[in-house]
Amino acid sequence: MDRRDFCKAVFAGSSVHIARAACAGASQERGQTEVIDAHCHAGKGLNYGKDESTSDPWTTYNDPEWTLRKAQQVGIDRTIIFPINNKTYRQANGEIASYVRRWPERFIGFAKHDARTEAGKIRDLLRHEVLELGLRGLKLHGVPTKEMVETAAELKIPILFHPPKVDDSLDVVESNPEVSFILAHLGCFASRDWREHVRAIEAAKRISNLYLDTSSVVFFRYLEQAANELAAEKLIFGSDGPLVDCRVELYKIRLLGLDQEKERLVLSGNILRLLGS
Repeated sequence: MDRRDFCKAVFAGSSVHIARAACAGASQERGQTEVIDAHCHAGKGLNYGKDESTSDPWTTYNDPEWTLRKAQQVGIDRTIIFPINNKTYRQANGEIASYVRRWPERFIGFAKHDARTEAGKIRDLLRHEVLELGLRGLKLHGVPTKEMVETAAELKIPILFHPPKVDDSLDVVESNPEVSFILAHLGCFASRDWREHVRAIEAAKRISNLYLDTSSVVFFRYLEQAANELAAEKLIFGSDGPLVDCRVELYKIRLLGLDQEKERLVLSGNILRLLGS
């Protein structure tokens, strides 16, 4: 995209069209780099079937076909999906596995579990979901428990997690170097506390098995800081879709101006390595 075309898009008033055009142009310049969105939600939540006008959208239903359509528009080849909010996750993880079976070339599935409501059951559930259903990682809110970490180590799967504070989780991460931990949202959803972004970047510098996903970072300067200060092997592209638009999130990565090899690592190489692919 040259400057004239970019300005036309700006004055047309559509950020989505800008993102699509910019990403398409970048893809042509860089060849056929695979793009994997490593953070996306799908399926039914605890308020599915209830009044959607009064229920939080991350508790109702996230349509996987919507995700596929938006990903295709912007050139995302595959998407890692996991359940939206539920009280327990056995049924929801089965639903995720069904989407992966239906669209095996487009989706990679992660299980999700709750340390409090499923305590003592997670090892057996996760072994079933990975070994029999084909899910390839664990997603959770909070700090990973011993049960979760030991099972992830046994199954050789990564953990994508969103703790209350970055520092809450670092002892667990450092104590389990055999497990790959991916800290969501560069440490803080929607940049609610920019200091958490800084803490996450500093932690990723010194902890070899800690990686940062780029999803839903509102304050772009901290994505730039992460890209400038961390090895490219430490960053993983994610969107937090569908409520956060994957097209816009991918455009943020393009705006970083990474060289071809670094961008390849962020957009797919790093997550594929952690998945053993």
